[in-house]
Parts: sequence; C-alpha cells; structure tokens
Amino acid sequence: MPRRASMPGLPWSVAGLVLSLLACPSCLGYYVPGTYPQEFTAGSPLMAYVGSLTSFDTELPFDYYSLPFCRPVEGVQRIAHMANPGTILQGQRVENSPYTFLMKDKQLTQLACKPEGSTKPLTAGEVKALKHKIDNHYRVNLVLDNLPVTTYDLLDEEQDFVRPGFELGYKVDGKYYINNHLVFNILTYLTHGEYLAATKQYQTLVAAEMDTRKLLSKISKRRLVEVNASVAATSVPGVTGPVVDTPADGAAVNETGIYYMVVGFEVSPCSIKREPGKAPEAIMCGVDDDKHIQPQEIVVGAPLVFTYDVYWQDSKIKWASRWDAYLRMPGGKVHWFSIGNSVLVVLVMAAIVALILVRTVRRDLQKYEQLVLDSGNVADKDEAGWKLCAGDVFRAPRASKSLAVQIGSGVQIICTAFVTILLAALGFLSPAARGALLTTTIVLYVWLALVAGFSSVYVWGAMERTYTGWPTVCWRVALYYPGIVMLIFTVLNIAIHQTGSTGAVPIVMYFSIVAVWFVVSVPLTFVGGYMALRAPILENPVKTNQIPRHIPPPPVSSHPTLLFFAAGILPFGTIFIELYFAMTSLWLGYFYYLFGFVLLIGLLTIVINAEIAILCTYVQLCAEDYSWWWASFWRGGSVAVYISIYAVGFLASSLTTLAGVLPAFIYLSYMSILILGLYFAMGTVSFAASWLFVHAIFRAVKAD
Repeated sequence: MPRRASMPGLPWSVAGLVLSLLACPSCLGYYVPGTYPQEFTAGSPLMAYVGSLTSFDTELPFDYYSLPFCRPVEGVQRIAHMANPGTILQGQRVENSPYTFLMKDKQLTQLACKPEGSTKPLTAGEVKALKHKIDNHYRVNLVLDNLPVTTYDLLDEEQDFVRPGFELGYKVDGKYYINNHLVFNILTYLTHGEYLAATKQYQTLVAAEMDTRKLLSKISKRRLVEVNASVAATSVPGVTGPVVDTPADGAAVNETGIYYMVVGFEVSPCSIKREPGKAPEAIMCGVDDDKHIQPQEIVVGAPLVFTYDVYWQDSKIKWASRWDAYLRMPGGKVHWFSIGNSVLVVLVMAAIVALILVRTVRRDLQKYEQLVLDSGNVADKDEAGWKLCAGDVFRAPRASKSLAVQIGSGVQIICTAFVTILLAALGFLSPAARGALLTTTIVLYVWLALVAGFSSVYVWGAMERTYTGWPTVCWRVALYYPGIVMLIFTVLNIAIHQTGSTGAVPIVMYFSIVAVWFVVSVPLTFVGGYMALRAPILENPVKTNQIPRHIPPPPVSSHPTLLFFAAGILPFGTIFIELYFAMTSLWLGYFYYLFGFVLLIGLLTIVINAEIAILCTYVQLCAEDYSWWWASFWRGGSVAVYISIYAVGFLASSLTTLAGVLPAFIYLSYMSILILGLYFAMGTVSFAASWLFVHAIFRAVKAD
C-alpha cells in the first residue's frame, strides 16, 4: 500500500470540516469518544486503534501502515470521529488495527496477521525503512477506549512520568530486531451499569420530547386544547408519567448486572522469532531473563509473525481518574514548589515596583503644585523633567501604521491565548480530546480578527488624530502576523512533504486554511476596523507643539538599550519555570495539564510587565525623551529576546538527539512563531500600560 503522507491524499470532506469548524463556534462541541464513560459487559468486543509512528529525535510522524505491519481483515480505515483540524495539522492519523480483544477474556499467543499468519517476506526497501525508524527511536502508538498505550506501570505511584507508546524495535551489536510480540495488560474498573442506564434514560426522554414536538406541530391551533387533554389522558411514555430507571442496552442479556470500564492500557513489547505457518508457541517474555528467547531479526526475505497476549487486571482507579497516571510529569513535586515560589516572588516584586511608582510620581506632582503656588514657573529642569515633554509627549510616532498593526496583532494573540487557556484550565480541553487545543486556538484566532481590526484602527486613529486611511491599517493587520505564520508553515510543509511524513499537511487542508483566512478572517478585520470608526478618538490632556522639542542625550541610567534589556529580565524570571515544563512536554512527548498554573503565571507576567513598562516610561520621560510610543512596545517585547536565547539553549541541551537538519529547522520554525507571537502580546501589554500612565500623569497636572 503506498504511503499516504502526500498533500493530495485527503478527501474533500476535510475541507468542509475545517470550514464548518472555523465558521461556526458551536461546532467546537464535536463528539469525542472516550470523553464520557463507556461500560462493557464481559465478552464485549473492543478494538485498539493505531496512531502515527512518532519520534522525538526527528519530530516527523509517519503513517503506521507505511511499514510492513499486519493489516485488519476488513482493510485499513481512518477513524473519522477522532480526526479534526488539530490532529491533521499535528500529523496524527488514527486508523483501525488487527488487535481485537474481548472484555475480561484472557487471550494468549493471538496472531495479528489474519488469515496468513505473517507478513510477506521483507524487501530491501522495507528493511531499510525499519532500520531507519529504529535508529531514530520511533514509537508505536495504540489507543483503546481513547486511552494511549504505555510501557509504564500505571499503578506505580512512585513514577515521575508516563510516556505514551512503545519502541518499534532495538539494535544490538549492529543487528536490528523488531518488537513483534505484545503483552497487553488492560486495567478495568467494575460498575453496575449506572452509566448505561443514565444514557438510555436520557435518550428515551429526548426521543419522547421530540415525538411530542412533532405531534404538536401537526395539530391545528383550534384543536390544540382538545389534543392536549387527550395527550394528558393517554400519557406520553417517558414524559408525563414519573421518571423510571430504564435498563441499559444489553441489560436483559447481562443478567448479572456487572459491567467493566477501561481505566488503563499497558503493554510489554518483546521480540520473538517465529516460523510462519506453524502454530505459535506460548512464550513468556519480559519476565526475568529473556536470554532463552531468540529475537526476530530484521533481514531481507524474512517474513514477520506478529502475536499478542491479553491480560485483564481489576483496578480501583475510577473512570474520572484514569488519566491521572498519564498526566505525571518529570519533577512533578519540584514543579509545584517552584511554581508557588515564583508566585510569591512575583507578588512581592510587583508590590515593590507599584510602591516605588506611586510614591515617586506623587512626590513629583506635589513639587509641581508647590512651584505653581510659589512662582508659577514650571520650566525648571531639575524640578520637573518629565513635565518638560508636555508639548511633545503625544506627538505621533514614526511608522505609526506599523505600530498600530503590531498592537492589533498583539491584542488578537492575547485574547486568543486567554480564552484558550481558560477553557483548558476549566477542563473543556482535556488530553482525551486529541487536537482540541490546537483546533480551538485556530477557531478563536480567526474569529478574534474582529478585535485585531478594532484595536489597530483605534490606536492608529488616536496617534494620528484621524481615521482617514483606515482600510490600509485593516489590510496590514489582517495579513501581517498570519502572513508570517503561513510563510513559515508553507516552507515547512514543502520540506516535510519530501520525507513522506504525515506531518505534511494535505493540499485540501492547506487551501482550506488559506480560504478561511481570506473568507472569514480578513472580512472580520474590516468589520472590526469599521466599528472603531464609531468610537470617538481619545482626547489628549495636553496640546502638541508644532515644532518638535530637541531630545538631549540620555544618561547611562536611562539609556534606551539598557532599559530594553532590563525590562525583560523580571517577566522572563516569572515564566522561566513554567516555560521549562511546557517545552519539555511539547518537544519530549509528555502530557501537559497544569493550565491553571499557566493562566495564573500568564496573568502575573502581564501585571509585572505592565508595572515595569510604567517604570521604564517614567524614567525615559524624566530624561526628556518623549519618543515613548515605540520604545514602550519594544521594552515589553524584550522578554522574547530572553526566551529566544532559552530556546536555543534548550535545543543544545535537551534536544541533543535530534537527527539531521530538518528536525532542528522544524523546532526553530515553530519556536519562532511562538516567540514572535509572545513579542507582539507582551509589547502590546507594555504599550497599553505606558499609554494609560502617560495620559494619567499629564491629566493630573492639567497642563495646557
């Protein structure tokens, strides 16, 4: 079967899926199996799905069936309900598999390749592909009832982390071996059918209500009273009478009333050489010493026999807690303590900065008022440095459109990130919903183009004191950051496409994204800009002189370069710990779930960034430098410089196993997108804080 990692290989239905998701916020509630309890009776069939092969050495996923594995008897089929724009963009392809189980039925030495019993003899190309994947530590990812398989003991609470999947094979003394025998251990929790009964009862009530509505819609108005009386007399089942627990589907067959729920999926892979055509021998592997077992070597002409065992283990883990074991992270206890310490440090530093600002500005205002009362002379440089800028402080900056565009992009990114993280913190975007986080981010970003258009036009109008030419601002903000992202995305997609990886976005999905950009996002940007025209331009508290004032050379303490680098230190220190855990999860394959802490750290970072922006702007104005517009934006975004340095250091220290130039290029490209977005967001926060501060202090002195 040819590999399907090429761009034209996706049906047009995906385009409709993307367009419908991005055009309708209510579509975010798509159905995700495994996110609600499922109960099974003993003997019920279950099928494990297979995901894309993944490697943390290459960051390039591949289709599972691109390698010579056993295929299902019914043929390879995509699992449609587990596909969404997020999974497609991440290269996750979930398909059916030959691994089938019967609930609570112990199975030994089952053949995965049916009816042949083995794969065809390996060709030279297949051997090369298998060896390449083993060299790059590719992992096989299986899913059962929406739980990923893992080689770790889920009941061992001493483990610091759990990584999904298992190794494809291994290399010893220059020879390659494949893990062709899997020992599954499935954890189950005993129930009594209460979830199925509740589901059945709900479906009965909904069906009865729909029948009633259809009945009433056919009744004429003049006979409505009579028919209502008739309905009340006959009683519609499940609606008018008392609610009675209805047995779940299969309850009549399951007389014991005992059901089971899947709460864990473990595997122990090993390599066993078996002869095709012969009945497989039951061999225990993964226990004590495996030297007596001859492994299956990967050589040209050798057919592969894939087998598996299935064991069932009762567990006290409830369904609501079954993801807890998967969500462990390296250094979890250190993480909690460090986050608490960071919160305390940030709060103390924020209080200190706020106290300094309040006392310093208040003292300056008191001195100014005293000068007015004594002599009316307010032009004394030593006594009122920042007030000498009153006639120029609101002078429009150079390249005001570019500044307004970057601020609009920052507002859009901040709103998107806040809503997404808030939904994740509230549990709406759990790891069980694969791709939901990325899908939600894309949908929100597209719809919040309205906010980007409004904020960019409004800020530009406030700087230039007119809205003339606002369509140009809308065009630029609609194309600026999305254009940069699409340019990087296109270059990456072309490079990844040459490898045959499923990480290459199909051509239909690619042009669907472009269509949504121009059909939905761009018009919303103009709508937001038009809405800004109705907002009155913010009145400046002081008049601007016609002739610009000369800006003297700044002292060392208020030099722009010094303020730029100093402004980003404390915000970076605030997010440093959380950044480490987030990047570890993102690039090393761990689950990340502490979105509540991300939300808290993000809000604290915004607060401290705003206070530092006010402090730096005050220092700049005291040096009689009134060009604060761009400077405040740059200083807020300076935290991105430190994150860039950290990202390079993370690549050199924690991602040393990346194989080749392309994986490093992928890492640097995606990190560039994230860092640039953070630059716009933090720059916008700093600009907004400085703008409000400047308005406040010059309004207080009532300069005219």
